[in-house]
Amino acid sequence: MKTGMNLVEMAQELSRIAETKKDYIVPVEKMTAVVKDNKVALQFENGKLDQYPVNDWSGSQLATFSDIPKSYFDRISAENPELAAKNVNHALERIITQAKKERRQPETRLVRTLDGQIRGLMSSRYRILDSHDMLEAIYPTFIEKGLKIESSAVTDKRLFIKAVSPALKSEIKQGDIVQYGITISTSDVGAGSVRVEPLIYRLVCKNGLIMPSAIRKMHIGKNQTESDVYELLSDSTKHLTDSAFWAQVRDVVIASLKPENFEAQVDRLRVAAGEEIKNFDLPRVVELTMKATGLTGDGKKNSILAALASGNEGAGLTKWGLINSFTRAAQDDAFNYEESIEMERAAGQILELAPNQWKTISTIAA
Repeated sequence: MKTGMNLVEMAQELSRIAETKKDYIVPVEKMTAVVKDNKVALQFENGKLDQYPVNDWSGSQLATFSDIPKSYFDRISAENPELAAKNVNHALERIITQAKKERRQPETRLVRTLDGQIRGLMSSRYRILDSHDMLEAIYPTFIEKGLKIESSAVTDKRLFIKAVSPALKSEIKQGDIVQYGITISTSDVGAGSVRVEPLIYRLVCKNGLIMPSAIRKMHIGKNQTESDVYELLSDSTKHLTDSAFWAQVRDVVIASLKPENFEAQVDRLRVAAGEEIKNFDLPRVVELTMKATGLTGDGKKNSILAALASGNEGAGLTKWGLINSFTRAAQDDAFNYEESIEMERAAGQILELAPNQWKTISTIAA
């Protein structure tokens, strides 16, 4: 994982990926699980017999496709990769046999490789919308709007960019200044859709909450059903189709940064700053909020609780304070970048709670 890159550094890394990656459509009957460098790998013939080890993410995709419980696959891959490969081959044989019984073509998979390993193993219907192309599409808008990157990451699973506009500032209450921006994320390897989400960035503590997505597009495309392995190459038709898609993303980025959208969110946060929490069982408050926003984990709960008890630089025991407890906890070094994003999205969901949900959280139980 690479974090903290500026736009130039991110563009350089994504260009490297674009230039060195190789993608293949591989029929299941052409796949064999083997062991390479003490890791589970897939072997298939694409002019020569190549072997590509799986990484953590593609390994989980392989386990899912093979109908092998992930916890079991992870454990035996570490302890006995030969046994893990044997389990995968048994599953592949089962898939092929079932296809023959049903008199249909066995499945094909999109295999995405980089730096000698498999980074993604997806359905052949997966539509390739690469991070490199996305950055190329939105880069001019970032420059035009004077956006400043506050944080970024390129992980094995996703790309994230969090950027703010120095020109869009406002106060939640006196001295509590926030900036407006956007969070953009996508995955080259089937770990999520393209998302553009408004970002509210609190300057006093440099925390950000992510509001519900302004755009969310899935990677679904045409099914590939070739019977032989082949390498995917770009073509003009695909380029034109993808250009139209990225133009839409760029339009959403521009629309998301309109000052009136910012002020609408700030008005909601000002209301939240006045909504007191009268339930002083703070562990219960955090527990109920995590449940309502779909967040799990004792480590996250403890970090959020500590932040809530601290007062969050004047945010206090209010809905605004609770929101900031989630975003403050997201900065804890105990959590990776993707976990931090998850907590910042949960913070945005607090603002979306139904009145009855908020009443249950914020008042003392009868």
